Amino acid sequence: MSHSAHRCGTIRNLQNDYTMYARTSRYVNREGCGPKLRKILEIFLSENPVNFGSSHSGKSAAAGLDPREYARSLDKGYAVACCFSNASAIKNVLVKLKEADTGISIVVSGLVEEIKKIAGDAGLKPHTALLSLGFHGRKELLPEENVLEITTMCGHGLVATHLVEEAAEKVKSGMLTPEEAAGLLAQPCPCGIFNLDRCVELLKEQLKEISKEGGVKS
Repeated sequence: MSHSAHRCGTIRNLQNDYTMYARTSRYVNREGCGPKLRKILEIFLSENPVNFGSSHSGKSAAAGLDPREYARSLDKGYAVACCFSNASAIKNVLVKLKEADTGISIVVSGLVEEIKKIAGDAGLKPHTALLSLGFHGRKELLPEENVLEITTMCGHGLVATHLVEEAAEKVKSGMLTPEEAAGLLAQPCPCGIFNLDRCVELLKEQLKEISKEGGVKS
């Protein structure tokens, strides 16, 4: 799942940010995969994910996707994605998936060393590691780092730079709370890997920086 591998940030603010993706393969195990995907969704939901969804659903839980309706749609689906904010939830999900043995590929994204440890604690050994090599080329054209930390949580680039900047300004002015802004910013990303918890923390961190500089106080 390469679109989850390019989240920008520091080691500190990327901790406790995990995505998980279950995907079938055309001509291999997609035919009749609905019951297996529903089982996987059930396991995901049992550990209270921050967000969930998939591109075929058209919207994420953060945008109002109903889990029961979503489960029924999986007969015509091919994947389920979600994100979590704590390592214990990921470990528990992996243990349950191992026991369920659906035969569907599972991808977990996060800081590599953390994922390796979590997998080991769950009695699993990662099959493959996909690493991001960062940005190359005319990086001066990129948005500010604090904007990229939020936009890259939607790996398909559907959370616009200007939307993030506007939401951040409204948080700074007191027009929106960090939680309200995070809910707004999660709307365009249907895959369900936009981590609202992390977004809230990033926005609060921006408020702290402003406070230190003598601007708007958090």
